[in-house]
Amino acid sequence: MQHLIPYLFIAALALSCAQPETQSAPANVVARVGETDITLDRLERAVETLYSGAKAQTPNKERKALERLVDIEVLLLGAHQRNLQSDFQVKNTVEVREQELMLEELYKRGVLKGNDQISNDEARAYFDRYRIGQERRVSRVLVSSPMEIDRVFQRTHAGETFAAIASDISEDGETATQGGDIGWMSRLSFKSHILRRQVFDAEVGGLIGPIQEPDGYSIMKVVDERQVPFENAAAAVKTVMIEQKRALATFAFLEDLAEKAGIQERTETLTLLLNRLSEAGEELPEFKQGELRMPLFVVDGGQWTLDNFMNAMLSERDQAEIRTIDDLRDYARRLYAFKILLPQHGRQQGMDKIDHIADELRRVKREMLLERIRQIEVIERIDFDEKDERAYFDRNKARYVRPERTSILEILVDDRDRAESLRIEMEKGGDLDELARRYSKRSTRIRRAGGRMQLLNPDKYGKLGWEAKDAQVGEVVGPVKTNNGYSVFKVLKKLPEEEMNFREAQGRVRSHLRMELSQTMFDELVAELKRQYEEQIHIFEENLPTAQS
Repeated sequence: MQHLIPYLFIAALALSCAQPETQSAPANVVARVGETDITLDRLERAVETLYSGAKAQTPNKERKALERLVDIEVLLLGAHQRNLQSDFQVKNTVEVREQELMLEELYKRGVLKGNDQISNDEARAYFDRYRIGQERRVSRVLVSSPMEIDRVFQRTHAGETFAAIASDISEDGETATQGGDIGWMSRLSFKSHILRRQVFDAEVGGLIGPIQEPDGYSIMKVVDERQVPFENAAAAVKTVMIEQKRALATFAFLEDLAEKAGIQERTETLTLLLNRLSEAGEELPEFKQGELRMPLFVVDGGQWTLDNFMNAMLSERDQAEIRTIDDLRDYARRLYAFKILLPQHGRQQGMDKIDHIADELRRVKREMLLERIRQIEVIERIDFDEKDERAYFDRNKARYVRPERTSILEILVDDRDRAESLRIEMEKGGDLDELARRYSKRSTRIRRAGGRMQLLNPDKYGKLGWEAKDAQVGEVVGPVKTNNGYSVFKVLKKLPEEEMNFREAQGRVRSHLRMELSQTMFDELVAELKRQYEEQIHIFEENLPTAQS
């Protein structure tokens, strides 16, 4: 994977200024690809990003970093040649970011104002109205493939406890050791109104899911229910209310833009849209031929169609809950104002010319062009079947084992000295559970479990995982530097690795095969683009740091 261009790395690189092509360059320019100069400053930042820490002594790191920068620029040339700047996903991502930046600028200018003062009476009324005191305890099993989802349901139907299944197969390292326990959750715990409704509509003991998530598929179980007093939730309620007041100020501003624009709605189209959304439930609505071209709004002779609405709605991170025609009308007007009128207003005010906004939009556009050319030229062209998967599994059987599982009791703190003193206390036989509950920075559920964690795959936990893998049962280890602080832990138990058969490993096999094919195809794409644009790539050896040393 080391040859793939990391998107975080791309995001960290500064944009260069366009210059006319020439065979000579100023002393601060180390390369030129097309009309883009790669400066010495940009190269130094790339070296720092790619070769910091343990990689700092990498030989020829400047040359290797420059190669990555050239790869980026030839990919961008390829993206422009394919007209991906007009691609829907590219344009939509840039537009969404522009809208967010313009709202932030309006708050900075004081045009939009949120009320940060919430009284106890207001918070209590909100608490009662939305039943915040009702909390449900939820457990979760995280698996990586649809086949493993079936295994979860088969085992629950066979009478196994959900906690036992989570402890055995869940890939959520933080919750598996607690039988999948996520902890107590209120209605404030959910951003998705769909998941919130599922959790609070389910009966205690009921299963929810599978739910597709970035790291796999979740099956959840509602384990218990309780009522908590207002005082326990007052701070969280006030925080949410402040966020909502800011949202309301934004809605009012957007509604004002819509009012001034003189939007004329088409009631018959709104009614049709509501029916289609209601029929679809949690799925995407289906439309008959020609319906997507129907105008929802007419503004200054132009039309905003059902197709425009659906594209705008699907681009939103948090979609509204729509039950009535009034809900839909208000949401559609705000969406039109956000997507169309707000950018127009911002440009009239010159916001698109503000340096930090312009720079951010250029960065986002470049990132999306790189992402889309890789999706189109690599990811979408990958093709293999089960025969290929079986052959890959047979060639790589050693990779497919259930890894050794290491259970630890861990305390995570901010500084090394505190971690060192805790290690000494642990070695002297201190109350480990109490030390973890008192000092650890880990999540509430891990502290509640006395710092107990199950590490399923060492590489998921960085240095902590590998140190735990190498340690003996009963050994106290630390301080170990992690991304979040300093860790001290005691190894409680280890379960040996176990071979997997093809069906058990198929999800991982598919993922690995796809990854290797994408790596090969990506390298081939970059190589082909370099051949295609060879005459537009110029390296100024005399300006490179290695040439100067």
